[in-house]
Formats: sequence, structure tokens, C-alpha cells
Amino acid sequence: MKVFVAGDSTAATYPVTLAPQAGWGQALPLFWDVPVVNEAIPGASARSSIERLGMYERIMAAIGPGDLLLICFGHNDPKHDQGRFSAPFTGYRDFLRRYIDGARERGARPVLVTSVERRTCGPEGTHGSYPEAMRALAAAEEVPLVDLQAASLRRWRELGPETTKELFLWLAPHPNYPDGSADDTHFTGRGAIEAARLLLEAAGDLLPPAVRTPQADLMDWRPVMSVWSIDARSGERRREFASTSAEELGLACRRAHELLSRLDEAGPQGRAALLSAMADALDERVDALVAAADAETALGLPRLTGEVARTSGQLRLFAEVLREGSFLDVRLDGADGVKPDLRRMNIPVGVVGVFSASNFPFAFSVGGGDTASALAAGCPVVVKAHSLHPETSELTLAALQEGARAAGFPAEVVQLVHGREAGVALVNNPLVKAVGFTGSIGGGRFLYDVAKARPEPIPFYGELGSLNPFVITPGAVERRTEEIAAGLVASATLGAGQFCVKPGLVLAPEGSGLVEAMAGHLTELGPQVLLGDSIRESFESGASEREAVPGLRVAATGQVGDNERQVTARLMTGPISLLDSTELLMEECFGPMTVVLTYDSEDQLTEALAAAPGNLTATLHSEPEEEKLASRITAVMRDRAGRLVFDAYPTGVAVGWAQQHGGPYPATTEPSTTSVGSAAIFRFLRPVVYQNCPAHLLPEALRDGNPWRLPRRLDGVLTQP
Repeated sequence: MKVFVAGDSTAATYPVTLAPQAGWGQALPLFWDVPVVNEAIPGASARSSIERLGMYERIMAAIGPGDLLLICFGHNDPKHDQGRFSAPFTGYRDFLRRYIDGARERGARPVLVTSVERRTCGPEGTHGSYPEAMRALAAAEEVPLVDLQAASLRRWRELGPETTKELFLWLAPHPNYPDGSADDTHFTGRGAIEAARLLLEAAGDLLPPAVRTPQADLMDWRPVMSVWSIDARSGERRREFASTSAEELGLACRRAHELLSRLDEAGPQGRAALLSAMADALDERVDALVAAADAETALGLPRLTGEVARTSGQLRLFAEVLREGSFLDVRLDGADGVKPDLRRMNIPVGVVGVFSASNFPFAFSVGGGDTASALAAGCPVVVKAHSLHPETSELTLAALQEGARAAGFPAEVVQLVHGREAGVALVNNPLVKAVGFTGSIGGGRFLYDVAKARPEPIPFYGELGSLNPFVITPGAVERRTEEIAAGLVASATLGAGQFCVKPGLVLAPEGSGLVEAMAGHLTELGPQVLLGDSIRESFESGASEREAVPGLRVAATGQVGDNERQVTARLMTGPISLLDSTELLMEECFGPMTVVLTYDSEDQLTEALAAAPGNLTATLHSEPEEEKLASRITAVMRDRAGRLVFDAYPTGVAVGWAQQHGGPYPATTEPSTTSVGSAAIFRFLRPVVYQNCPAHLLPEALRDGNPWRLPRRLDGVLTQP
């Protein structure tokens, strides 16, 4: 059996960052060995818990036969804000009845609990008619009732006004409350334990009996887990950041959900102003951003300065997308006596979770393409910071939130969380309706499975891993050996080989001299620093595994470093027939290494290419007179990659209207979408049709007269404003 709690701030669980505040639901496990699932949310009413906060949905997805559900609302139900109000003997009882019916349908037992009293209360308490309405509902529905309001009213009177201050959040200046507190509603740990004791006493046989008597100093405050900013070059700790607790993550998601209507009401023009202001704020802070990112990633000032510019450019691109308007895909079919009036458009999917990438601390992280496209779609964003650049993430967040405020939006349209547990909780949160991810196959596949195993599965747009095969024909290598060799080495080692589109597998004609030409360039390459310890260890392990493959040899290495944090670039080569004996060479090795496999027939080449896993890119270097071979290779490449590159190098992804950054699994989990370019916005939109809708209820995008001046398709004909 489990005990579920549906309630408000007096019952909620609080993180250590708000200690000594606690709720009676947080204290219950100190009395029992019964598992407690505390879904109480600060500020919740019976109505908002169902309509806005997802509490009902979470409980009903988890509760089952034999479980108990404690239903306790009343503090916030009289408030006429945030969708909380409902009248005591009508709406309030209807919302409580939803919980009762939901629990019974699942074989669980509902128990109504009247609201605990405030410290200062008159003869009848402070909750008006709500306790009486709950008592009447309990009698009408034959539901067990625990009258916590009456029990606490008696107890606070017994203790008196001074003694009760020790139970409520009356504090002198405190590390978590610098100005102190004089709160007559919320409890300290001691008060939470006392309220829980009163609950169990009033419940009698309705609830399991207490098996111990806890003391206030036994409140189970979870310690803050640290995420450290690490200097990538020295390994020294720079700054500490607290991991986000499950409660804090829930608050962030609820705040994001509250802002959906604000972004929607702003319309495309308002959101365009938001993105432009965010871009300006990033550009204004470029020096501080780049300094922090260079320390945490060792990617270098020039590269990172350019990446900030790319990130602000992405934001401005999506501002253009919003102003242009075709992303709404408005389609109007007028009624003709046979079919109804149909009006179709795209709307935001809801709150979006974004996972920052390790190798792009700006362009694929807090302010990157996922965030930009989600905000453009009208979706508030909660970003999980990457553990390798937490300070950069915080600084970027500050810039984005400054831009939001400058544009007249709440800062929390973008929020940030830290820590692995927070990341998993983000994917699991029922208010999150889509996730963008860039990272490893292992981590991405784990989160993908979490997203798809939810009671309500959601889209998971993951970029996981890509080998990016690079094909060279006999004619190309004969005429451009040195040029291709130099370009390949530069591409494979750019950013220490930590680009998602690094050419990891090269297919070249046997005896072409390409490997020898590449070796000449690689041996001149100095030692490189990778993003972090785990990435360096994976690179060294992957290199060692490949060196152990019979028939695969090390053709060249870069210069050896003078400390253990530096890695040496590697060029490995062998015959294409090695693919028949090992799958390792079809896997990505993240870091400055590439493998050249040599072929001696066109059939060998195309068969090997066809056997490759899904990729972000595939590249072909050929000559005009090899048109037949090039066509054959291109046909295979198209089936294995999302972007086909010809006579160039795959590193570097232009941001524009026509870009595609995606591909078959494992390159991405959703190959029909892109994470770069204007089309990325469609990941976070869904279509809706208004059929025979009264004109006054139509959104502006669908109204006659086209008030937003959008391109629209009218009865199948595309029309411009």
C-alpha cells in the first residue's frame, strides 16, 4: 500500500534550500514505514490542481488498488487568481469529487482531509465555508473524513499565540531567509511533525498507526548535491552549483506551464521581439560568456566567439520565421454545402524540455537552436544544463532572461535546472510535452525510452551519434590528393574532433596515397584538450579498442602532450574487408580520430556505405567524368544521411531556411525533423482544425480579413497577404 497526498503548500515537500519550511505530507514518512507519494503543490487549489498543475493526472497515473489518497484543499480555493477560485458548495465540491471518483475507479480508497488551520484564527477558523462543504461532501459520497481543521484549531488555541510561533515559519534572519519570516500559514519542521501527528490522531483507524514518534531534528532534509564547474585544461574546480531537487523541478515546470498563455497571446510579432531582445542580450555579454566557456570547455576564444554569434543569429532567424508567418501553415476550406467550414493552423505543443550539448556550449545549449525554435513556436522552455559547462549555462540563462524582461515578458519563459536526476524528472514531468536532446547514444536512448514509457508518451527529438562517412572516388583522389588530405585532417580534428559532423570513417581507393598525405598533416598537429574527463576516457578507450582490431593499423599520430589531460590525434587505416569481422568501425569515436578504409571495387564501396548506420551527413568527393559512379553513391548516401555534402567537408552547419540537421537512427530519433534551420520550429507545433467555428471564437490567424497578414492556403490555393 502507498499513501498519496493531494494538497497545497501546508502539505508539500520542500527542498533544503527552503529549510526549515516543511509540510505535513513531508513529515508523514517519519511516523510510518508506509510509502508516501506527496504530490501537494504550494499555491494549489482543488480547481488549479486539476486544470493547470497536473496533480490529478500524476496521481491517477500512479495510484492503484489498495492505495490511499488523502485529499486536502481549502487554503487557496477562495482566491480569484491563477485559475484557483471555486465556490465552496458548487465547484469546490465538484473538483474534490473528481479525486474521489478517480481513486475509486482505480481501486484506491479516497480520504477527505479538511485544511489545517493558520496560526492566527478566530473562533470559527480562517477557511470560511470550505471545511463545512467538505464535511457535507464526505457524508453525501460516503467518503471517510479526517477533520484536521477542527483538530488543529483546538491545538493552536491550547498552545497559545507565542508557543505556536515555534511551529510556524516565524524566523529571525536565517541563511535561507535573510530578512527573517513572520508566516502564520506555513510550518517549520517541528510544526509539520505536529500537524502530521494531529492528522493521524484525528484519523483513528482510517490511516495506518504511527510506529514511531519523530523529533523535529529528524526531518529528512535531502542534502544539496553539487555540480562543479571544472577547468577543462587543469582539472581544477572553479565554482559549485546545487543540483535541482525534484520539488524545484516541479515548480519550474509548473511556472513554465503558467506562461504558455502569455507566449500565445503575444502572437508571432511579440515572440519575434522576444527572440530579438534575447539575441541582443547575448551579444552584449559575449566577452563574459566566452571567458567562462573557454575555461570550462577549452574550445578556444575564436571558436567560442563565433559560436555566440551563431547562437544570437539563430534567435534572429526564428524572429524572421515568426514575422514571415508561414510556420503557422494556415489552411482554409470554405463550406460548400457538402463539406463544412474547416480552418487549420499550427499551435504550440506545450512546455518543452531541452538538454544542453557538451560540445556546443552556446549553439546547442541553453540559448541554442532547440530553445530558439521552441520559444518561436510559443513553448516555454526548461533547460537541463550540461554538467561540463554549468557556469556558462547560468550566464547564458541570465542573458536570455534579461532579454525577456526587456521585451516585456516574464524571465521564466526560459528556466535552468542542474543534475542528472533533474534531467530524468524533466522528461517524466507530465507538463512537459516534448524534449530536445543532443548527446550520447547511451544517454539519449535511456531518456528516449523514459519519454515513450510515460502514461502520455511524448516526442523525444534526440541527436545521438553519427559516423559521417566520407567517400572519395578514384578520380578525385588522383587529381586532388593533397587538397583532400589537408581538408580531411582539418575537419576530423576541428574542435579536437568533438563536432557531431566530424568525418569518422573515410572510404578511399586502395593504393591512392591518401593515407600517407593525411599522415603528413596529422603529425604536425599538437596535443588537444577534450571537454571533460569522461569524454577523454571514452576517447582513449575507443582508440585502444580500434588499435586492437587485427588488420587495422595506426598510420599516424599527432604530437604527444606534456600532461594527462591532453590527448593525441590518431589516423588509423586498413582494408574495407575489416567491416566483415567487426562492427566497431561503424561506431562513432568522439574525439580527434578518423579511420580510413581502402576499397578496390565499386561494389565494395557501395556495400560498405549501405551497411553504415544512420548519419547526420555523408560526403562525396568525385570528378565530373565519374557521373555514373557518383550517382550510384549518392543514391546510397541519401538513404543513410540527412545532409549530403559534395566536394566539401561536413564540419560547419549553416543556419538558414533550407538546412537539415537530422538523419536515420542513431543520428537522430526523429529523422523527419531537423534541429538546425527554420524548419526546426515544426518539432514544437501541432495542427488543430476549427470546424464551423463562430467567427468571434476563431484565433486571429484564421479569421476572415487575415488580420495578421499571413500567407494562407485558401481552398487549396496559396495566397500571399
